[in-house]
Amino acid sequence: MPQRNERADLARAVMELIDAGHRRISRHLDLTRVRVLGTVAARQPVRPNAIAAELGLTASATSRHLAALEEAGQIAVEPDPVDSRTFLVRQTESGRADAEATVAAGAAVFADVISDWTDEDVTTARELITRLNEAWATRGDAASAAQRGSGPRWRRKRQSVEGEDQR
Repeated sequence: MPQRNERADLARAVMELIDAGHRRISRHLDLTRVRVLGTVAARQPVRPNAIAAELGLTASATSRHLAALEEAGQIAVEPDPVDSRTFLVRQTESGRADAEATVAAGAAVFADVISDWTDEDVTTARELITRLNEAWATRGDAASAAQRGSGPRWRRKRQSVEGEDQR
């Protein structure tokens, strides 16, 4: 009988949680847009390229999200006094209120989902998830890159073919 791999089971459970949460939430709002707005709020004023770098977005995706947020009145753009080729982004009062309402609504749904948990279960889960997030922040990206190699998929494939030709 095969031995259970608890770490693999945990990884699957976390992926299922992320997937289920993302599917349910994305029916109601654009999670990337929420992350863009959160980044603006935390770093304002901020340039679009800094948002893209922090969130791992392309310049065009960042521009699309910023345009939608500006149209919704959640951000305001202003000229960058240091670099006339770009602009700075700030969160508006409406954007702050919308972000707070989104967080509150999400917290209320989450509280309902775990309403039958004991306080001890909630504390334990929070501590473990915090620990998981910290480990992911320090080691997750490096482990993921090492697992799949570095660079775009098309470049890795070309490099492996070229390496075989030289043998």
